[in-house]
Amino acid sequence: MRRAVLIAVGVAVGLMACRTTQPAGTENREPIGDPAQREPRQVVPSEPPGNAEPLTEPDSGTP
Repeated sequence: MRRAVLIAVGVAVGLMACRTTQPAGTENREPIGDPAQREPRQVVPSEPPGNAEPLTEPDSGTP
């Protein structure tokens, strides 16, 4: 009997946890901003990165 009650409570809690918190009709709304507007591109430098030597001076956060 206890198992049946625990299973029923678990199912009820699971169903309540899976409900969406968004109001009805949210999936049909238009975006706030202009969908054609994009973020600016980031330019990657063409020169190779610097050498990978150990730090000779203390860096911030390095003892």
